[in-house]
Amino acid sequence: MAWRGHLRSRGLGEALPIRLVIDNPIQVVGQRGTYRVVGAPPNAEIFWSSYKNGVATGELNASYGHKVEPNGTASISMGAPWTDDQTGNWIKEILVKDSAGNISTAMVPFSVIGAGSGAATSAPTSTNPLTSSINIAGINIPVWVPVAAVVAVVAMKK
Repeated sequence: MAWRGHLRSRGLGEALPIRLVIDNPIQVVGQRGTYRVVGAPPNAEIFWSSYKNGVATGELNASYGHKVEPNGTASISMGAPWTDDQTGNWIKEILVKDSAGNISTAMVPFSVIGAGSGAATSAPTSTNPLTSSINIAGINIPVWVPVAAVVAVVAMKK
């Protein structure tokens, strides 16, 4: 694969990046998602930001009292189920701050569809966010597209 050239070895003193995953990359109205943080600093605080269809939702580094467990993981269930007005392509981003003030970030893209809408005809074609796509109404949409849109918006604001 072409992207292998971009991988690099990490030294013993270099921390691995944290990861944020969601229980299903296609969320359905009426259901509640669960996020999982992996590889984060133990006991660190978690702050949340979200983007829907490439636009910030107003949730920016929001704190809900979530903390990383001593083993470096956290499992966070949504408090309320998805609603019809939340359908679209989402990116959730976390900022994790440890007791020394060090900050790490991670993000996860996913989609929210209407219950029984039949809009999504397949799950992602891969677990690799660089190569996976979601088939929506017969069109394969790469999962990385909303991520690239957010990166572009953030870069333009700086």
